[in-house]
Amino acid sequence: MFARGAKAERDFSFIGPEVIVTGNIVTSGRLHVDGIVNGDIRCGTLTQGSSGAVHGNLLVEEARLGGLVDGAVEAGTLTLEPSARITGDVLYESLGIAAGAQVEGRFRRRKGPSDHGAAAAREEGSRMLPEPPDVVGGAAEMPPRPHSRRGAPKRPEAAELFGPVPAAHEAQAAE
Repeated sequence: MFARGAKAERDFSFIGPEVIVTGNIVTSGRLHVDGIVNGDIRCGTLTQGSSGAVHGNLLVEEARLGGLVDGAVEAGTLTLEPSARITGDVLYESLGIAAGAQVEGRFRRRKGPSDHGAAAAREEGSRMLPEPPDVVGGAAEMPPRPHSRRGAPKRPEAAELFGPVPAAHEAQAAE
């Protein structure tokens, strides 16, 4: 009687809205979060309700997010519900974003499951940040900002932000 559904139930975990977890969570199964997790989550499939909050990084095969994630997200298939709020970089293979979802971070598409580039993306992002200003005589000396001909700050080119564009993409963009 229990043999057929027993394995499926063992592969599913639920964190209710009244639960606060402090620490990392690792499972190869499915996880549903309606509560608060203060730590990283690594799982097969993650579903997050609108009341769910994760203060840490996510590394999942598939995710449907509807709450707050304060950290980096790396997923094979990622769906952001209208109530989703992410403050961190997002690395994905397949992405769906509903109107109303909010992301404060950069999106980067990974090439496959073996391309765990979240760490590389974080390193790349930190290299792009300017060095902190030197303090001389109580005042910070700021490096000069590049300006266009009209005096407005120069907007960075895509190649400056994301690296060179492969020739195949340039050919498609030209068409």
